[in-house]
Amino acid sequence: MAVLESFDINNHVVKTTLENGIRVVTERMPFVRSVSVGAWVLVGSSNETPVNNGISHFLEHMLFKGTQTRTAMEIAQSLESLGGSINASTGKEISLYNAHVLDENIEIAVDVLADILQNSTLAKDDLDLEKHVILAEINHAKEDPEELLLDHFYQNLFYNHPLGYFIYGTPEIVTNLETLDLRDYLESEYTPSRMVIAAAGNIHHDRFVEMVSKAFKQDNNHPNVPVCKFDSPPKIDHSVFELESIHQGHICTGVRTFGYNDERKYALIMLDILLGGGMSSRLFQNIREKYGFAYNVYSFTDIMFQTGVFGVYMACAKDKIEKSIELINLEFNKLKSEPVKNSDLDMIKSQVKGNIILGLESSARRMRKAGESEIYSGRHNTIDTIIEKINNVKPVQLTELANELFQESNFCTTILTPGKK
Repeated sequence: MAVLESFDINNHVVKTTLENGIRVVTERMPFVRSVSVGAWVLVGSSNETPVNNGISHFLEHMLFKGTQTRTAMEIAQSLESLGGSINASTGKEISLYNAHVLDENIEIAVDVLADILQNSTLAKDDLDLEKHVILAEINHAKEDPEELLLDHFYQNLFYNHPLGYFIYGTPEIVTNLETLDLRDYLESEYTPSRMVIAAAGNIHHDRFVEMVSKAFKQDNNHPNVPVCKFDSPPKIDHSVFELESIHQGHICTGVRTFGYNDERKYALIMLDILLGGGMSSRLFQNIREKYGFAYNVYSFTDIMFQTGVFGVYMACAKDKIEKSIELINLEFNKLKSEPVKNSDLDMIKSQVKGNIILGLESSARRMRKAGESEIYSGRHNTIDTIIEKINNVKPVQLTELANELFQESNFCTTILTPGKK
């Protein structure tokens, strides 16, 4: 077994780095009989160019179409026949291949994940068929006004930057992708230094490391690819476009924030919950309950590696768009000028802590926490440490953060409205 280093982090997550650069992290949960395992790759649409936009998502699909020893059906049945599951997702920065199985079947799960990541055939016949699937997925996204608006919002917020690219790509680019494009992309981007294999559940770390070391090739021929430094791109402040098939206006307005390793993210989470994190939030109570302008209104955070997004989405009648934007801005300005009451902040802290603690009763959520923490920072906070960081957030920090972020020059507003253009 080729191991470069191995150590226990905070007595709850154990990490081993293999000689080829792959990091293996586990969290043992002896009170369950299942294991969630994920292969994390620091690759997504942010790695793409205007010429190959959509290739990360396309490759994720193709890796399930067959390997040198398994057909697509055999990949699907390999874990489903055991009562488990296997799935994948592609984001702007991460491609995740994950499985959930009984603890007795973890070696099979590791073998299947390693097989699709290393031995996929990427056959041309499969490629041509899968293009139709991807094109249908793109068309489906275009028919969902909320998803369509958010895609355009990111495109405007990160104008002409890979973080603004549509994850699915465009029909023209997808149609023109060939097998060689996928092979080259897999070879250049899916390097061991960008990979984390994370697992949580009834698992022993050393045994799991043996499985990963056996299943994944231990060659050192791949370079340690550095992560590109985020360069702040321009943005489009305001954009309106029309869609004939809709009957409501859809609004998304927001700002860029900071990256995953910025400690202010805990205060940002509080702002998110306070502003639009549920039925008791300010936006919901004001725009929906007081004025009745919208059925759906919420805020969101998207904290990425070196940057992030804070935004508000809502849908309303076309003639209420302007007034709704005024009401949203009013709430932003209140956060800048009026300190949050300690009693309100205490309620938000209780909500955040409850969401985190209840969520981490799941092995899948713990695996995601371990994998995300490792791939973005290499640091793993215990639950107690996270709770302490949440408890330490003060009202003045929310006011300071609101004043920093919610400046008029920082905002990008994108509107989708009924029409023919």
